[in-house]
Amino acid sequence: MLIIKIILINLLFIASFFLLLPQSPWLFVFTTCGAIFLTVMLLHKESKQQQKTLQAIFNGLQNLQDGDFSISLSENIQQKKNAEQHQLITLFNQVTDKLRLEKQSLYQRELLLDKVVNASDVVTVLVNHRNTIIFANRAAQHFFHSTNLMGQQWAELLATQMPELLQHHDKNNAIIQLMIKDRMSGVSHDPTLGDEDKTEESWHLARHLLKLHNSNHQLILLKPLTKELHQQELQTWKKVIKVINHELNNSIAPISSMCHSGLILAERLNEPKLDRVFNTISGRINKLSEFIKSYSQLARLSIPQKTPFNIINTIDQLKSLYQLEFICSEKVVLLNADESQIEQLLINLLKNAREFSPNQSTEVTLNIHDDMLNIVIRDYGNGMSQEVMKKAFLPYYSTKVDGSGIGLSLCREVVDAHHGQITLNNHPKGGLQVTVCLSLNGHMTFKVS
Repeated sequence: MLIIKIILINLLFIASFFLLLPQSPWLFVFTTCGAIFLTVMLLHKESKQQQKTLQAIFNGLQNLQDGDFSISLSENIQQKKNAEQHQLITLFNQVTDKLRLEKQSLYQRELLLDKVVNASDVVTVLVNHRNTIIFANRAAQHFFHSTNLMGQQWAELLATQMPELLQHHDKNNAIIQLMIKDRMSGVSHDPTLGDEDKTEESWHLARHLLKLHNSNHQLILLKPLTKELHQQELQTWKKVIKVINHELNNSIAPISSMCHSGLILAERLNEPKLDRVFNTISGRINKLSEFIKSYSQLARLSIPQKTPFNIINTIDQLKSLYQLEFICSEKVVLLNADESQIEQLLINLLKNAREFSPNQSTEVTLNIHDDMLNIVIRDYGNGMSQEVMKKAFLPYYSTKVDGSGIGLSLCREVVDAHHGQITLNNHPKGGLQVTVCLSLNGHMTFKVS
């Protein structure tokens, strides 16, 4: 457009040269000055418009450099008429729109990744080349009991919070054993509990070396395996129990029928010794049937049917069966869980507590901490040794003469099915203390204490 205007001015100058010279020299001079003035004005206007466009693009590029992708250039009438400027501004707006969409997509992916990493129970720590922590998820904050891990020295943190990990500093992929005191459950810790009440847990340690911003970094991952191992172990026990139940039932049924026939025959023959023999066999068969029935409960435990219910009412109903001292500051505690399974859990624990201390009341305490319900059942017996405590949840294992070894196994199965945690500790003032941690909404959550 500018070139066309300059060509027209030149044509005007040429026409005036042929028509006015030499007849009207002053008119030619005036016309020439006007043509020069128009040319200068057009060039100045075009230069000013180009400078304005370049300044707008320069400001837009500065905003992009500062990370502001919301910039968008507007066009005036002159810029729209100029094909080059219009194309340049349109291209700039298209680039900013694309960068803005990519930034939004990247932000959404980062937000999703952050949610996933923080929702995971895998302890995730990123350490830079200076051995300084530059990232730690919520599971790591729970594990080390600190909300401000960034900026700390990794070696110093291990030395003060988890010295057992220092001996595994050279391992990149290994299953290790750590002594943990309810670090991941969100349970409010009892200050009276000592370090001897820590429990041994299995963890998978993975260490990855990577480069970020041309610097060496170290990614440490700690995945808890205790619950998975318990589940796998329990599934194995269930399979064994089903096989044993099947084989025993197949043998018991004909033996029981033959004993019944033998009792009838002994009664007809009036043989007291024979009658006593068959009664003894029948009694042992009944005991064996009860034994099989108790173990079948563990194999037949169903998926929890969760509905909100007031657990205080459930405990109040158990007061008529067991002598207990109930401590709770709340009048209503709604728990989203399977009420029948939670009731069976409490019955098993209260029954054990009564057997440990039959002459004293069992103390039951309810408290809520960060949307987690903690049920603490304490007896006043002799407590439990560390060796017995490690095997307490194993099926078939019992220290009682007539115990089946199924009660605590069933309790742990119920708690695991509700995404909770159950722990055993010897109370410093005597007796065994069982702590059950359940989420009020039915889902295990992690909160930094």
